[in-house]
Amino acid sequence: MHKVAELPAPEVVFEQPFYFLRHGETTYNREGRFQGQRDTPLSELGEEQALAAAKVLAQEPIKRLIASPLQRARVTAEAVAARTGLAIETDPELMECHLGVHQGNLYEPWLPDYWAGRYRPEGGEDFWQFRARVLPALARAAALGPDCLIVAHGGLWLAARSVFRLEPDIKAMPNALPLRVVPDGRTWQVQSLG
Repeated sequence: MHKVAELPAPEVVFEQPFYFLRHGETTYNREGRFQGQRDTPLSELGEEQALAAAKVLAQEPIKRLIASPLQRARVTAEAVAARTGLAIETDPELMECHLGVHQGNLYEPWLPDYWAGRYRPEGGEDFWQFRARVLPALARAAALGPDCLIVAHGGLWLAARSVFRLEPDIKAMPNALPLRVVPDGRTWQVQSLG
């Protein structure tokens, strides 16, 4: 097991409400495989989930659409763009954590140690490196204006949970659950939509 040293959380400020959407289910999600930065497609269910989320989000006052460039997030964002007419902007810093040699493997018991910052996959990034990358990217996207939608990955939500108090606390982000987030200092008020 590769041990890691904890890095302090990046200093990020969220002042404006924003929307967050994890991608729809992928073939890897369904099979119980680690994805990381593998560019995996949505499953048929994932495509349906993306369309359902897009229908809900089309009723919201979303003004910008920022997505991870990985296919599963981009295709989910495309469903929203088709309903809203918004252009999709991408940010590679919003990509999921890189799980190194484990990407593509079936789930293994080391994953809780990864999220606790106690394990770095060979050839990948540890949780602290991941958090240092994605939290500033989330903050940049949210700062682009009120009511920005960020379409990304479940790992980003877990990184945010390690720094911000979420009310209510959604521990594991379901696929394609649209959320509206209202920051209040170190607390995020989270509303599930649809």
